[in-house]
Amino acid sequence: MAPSNFKRRSFARLLGRRVRNVGRMAQITNVFARHGFWGFIRESGLDRWLTPDQLRTAEAESSAEGRSNRDLSLPERLRMAFEELGPAFVKLGQVLAVREDLLPEEYLAELRKLHSQVEPLPFSVIQQRLEQELGAERMADFIEVSERPLAAGSIAQVHTAKLCTGEDVVIKVQRPNIRHQIETDLQLIGTLATILEKYIPELRSIRLSTMADELSRAMSSELDFIREAGSTTKFSANFRDVPYVVIPEVFWAYTTTHVLTLTYLRGTSPWDKAEIQRLGLNPVMLVEQGLEMFLKMVFVDGFYHGDLHPGNLLVLPENRVGVLDFGLVVRISTFTREHLAGLLVALVAEDFERMVQHFVELSEPSSDFDLERFQHDIANSVAPFVGLRLKAIRSGGLLFDLAKIAAHHGVPMPQELIMFIKTLVQFESIGLHLNPEFDIISTCEKFSAKIVKDLYSPENLRDQAIVIARDAAALLRHAPLQIRRLLKAAIDGDLRLQVESDSIDSLSEVLDRASARLALSFVSAALFVAGAILTRDTDGRSLLGVPVPALVAMVTGAGAGFLVLISILRKRSLF
Repeated sequence: MAPSNFKRRSFARLLGRRVRNVGRMAQITNVFARHGFWGFIRESGLDRWLTPDQLRTAEAESSAEGRSNRDLSLPERLRMAFEELGPAFVKLGQVLAVREDLLPEEYLAELRKLHSQVEPLPFSVIQQRLEQELGAERMADFIEVSERPLAAGSIAQVHTAKLCTGEDVVIKVQRPNIRHQIETDLQLIGTLATILEKYIPELRSIRLSTMADELSRAMSSELDFIREAGSTTKFSANFRDVPYVVIPEVFWAYTTTHVLTLTYLRGTSPWDKAEIQRLGLNPVMLVEQGLEMFLKMVFVDGFYHGDLHPGNLLVLPENRVGVLDFGLVVRISTFTREHLAGLLVALVAEDFERMVQHFVELSEPSSDFDLERFQHDIANSVAPFVGLRLKAIRSGGLLFDLAKIAAHHGVPMPQELIMFIKTLVQFESIGLHLNPEFDIISTCEKFSAKIVKDLYSPENLRDQAIVIARDAAALLRHAPLQIRRLLKAAIDGDLRLQVESDSIDSLSEVLDRASARLALSFVSAALFVAGAILTRDTDGRSLLGVPVPALVAMVTGAGAGFLVLISILRKRSLF
């Protein structure tokens, strides 16, 4: 899978044009080198970003076959490198950890171990940050702020506090200078993803650049606490009339881009089965209500929590569900909602052929996609389940199996679908943990009728018809003018067709090399001719009976010709 020598040079040259922070790039390269990825670094041209000392160290470790890592697997070393590189790479690993459709299980198992827990900052740093963000007047409204953090992550630190009005709150404080580091790393990740896709064809089906773009958008949102506060408020409004869902209240007077103040929700983890039983709560009702909450987010609101794992869920008294951390949210279009709804309805109805159709509609198939072969492989995969009730099947696992087949056929699933499946799997796991008889399909079945009713209600159909009519009217209004402009450009000879090809860079390289060889060949021939002419000069100094100027010209010409010949025979660049 390593690039050829030509690709290696092109890779390094393109990387040199696009990387802005060379120092950080050198650090990243050195970390991967120390964790046993030296071979790939050399093949891809990334070694150019190492200092001479780093280069010697990396080569020494490589020649010793990585003594410090010789007992570790490749997935383990990748996970350790991500952890050492900081929050952006940890988040990248966490994003990859849910891509069961793209990565082997051994990589998924290791990447799931990634966590962003770090050593907490001293409280004096947190206090200074709060005073800078909120000011002395606002800080005077806090009776107390706990010096011991409730949680410490790579991006922010959370402390409990009490306001003078009596409310218990939590304050989420962003670490100083973390934004610049993450934005730099995101730019480098995006650059590397684009270049790896360009020069390693085997990676194109994974669509690393798309994944890098999604990561960048997600982390940019997490770094802006005003945006997170706005998302929290929107979710609160969406669930205002749902009594069993509790969303923290935002205290806007004590919220800035780097500080977020929310109601402190005290509850129990959904994994704590013993505590839930001790409190006399209904575990089945809790899971069903949590799942219905998620389905409402997706299919009714079109705006859902993108990281709804057990750590962001709380079990509250009276069988209520609390939701935390709205830094990562997803908005989905009506088109995507319709196909996700169709996928869910097909799953409930056990209509696997219809599921295939929705998978294809939700993705962007590659140019060589073979629909018939894809349907055949899907049919073989689900054949053992035909005739069985899906309550006997891990439906989330089945959906991931279908997503793996789709990725193998060049139809990788969009991130929205993967996150949707991941959340279903999370609720299925929680439900089975609390109650072995839990049936996620029954819950989805109850909600699927409401989904279809809402999506295809007369009001929604009317709104869609209005949008279509408005777009059609705009097209009819502007089309004649655009057609006239196009015809005029063609008649005047100004019509231009722009063609982009992945091979343009390669062609440019070949032409440059051929031009250099041709130019040097002309120089060589000219020197020989000049030398021949100068041999008639008998008035100056001579060597071996040949005038010195003539001899110098002929030897130089021969050397240049020899260089051209060697470059042609060895098929390498002249320079």
